[in-house]
Amino acid sequence: MKNLSESDKLLLPCLYFGPVQYYSKLASGAECMVELHEHFPKQTYRNRTVIFDSNGALKLIIPLQKHPEKTAFKDIRISYDAPWQNLHWQSIESAYRSSPYFEYFEDDFAGFYKGQKYVFLHEYNLAIQEVVLRLLKLKPRISYSTEYFREVSGAIDLRSVISPKKSYEADPAFCLKPYPQVFEPKYGFLPNLSIADLLFNEGPAALNYL
Repeated sequence: MKNLSESDKLLLPCLYFGPVQYYSKLASGAECMVELHEHFPKQTYRNRTVIFDSNGALKLIIPLQKHPEKTAFKDIRISYDAPWQNLHWQSIESAYRSSPYFEYFEDDFAGFYKGQKYVFLHEYNLAIQEVVLRLLKLKPRISYSTEYFREVSGAIDLRSVISPKKSYEADPAFCLKPYPQVFEPKYGFLPNLSIADLLFNEGPAALNYL
């Protein structure tokens, strides 16, 4: 298994409550660039996350406004035609209300579902990511793309690696070990869920886990 180091450079997608795999990259010490200019790919973590509720794995998907097929990610707009914010928060609250650290972090995330409505998906994702990094007490070396590159010289391209379409086990630099989950006694451990799952269950220990 390859361990990432400070000398590595990573190209990462911009994700909605990204999975544990994603945050392990930000915690690796490697130099990270987040992609904002790629053509928006469908059915990815860019507008969906997966949590663990009483029925098992649950996908939460942010609806988007209609857009041409080849639209830059930075121009993707969120749709508010349906009350998805309320539904997402109700699902998160139901899934993690009994977790050890939900009450500690509840106020940090509730505003993203009860307050301001973000126009662009990338702004929403990055705002949540900023809060997650603060709660983790993690200060990665991170930058944001200013244009699109099909290939980036000298960087490890993870834009399509961290994906619900691919197993995390195919990532040679990611090793996942079980941690306690609320509904683990019923379903067993569910791997590589949203970073929210790790935060609500592990609290301050989440960074050491990463």
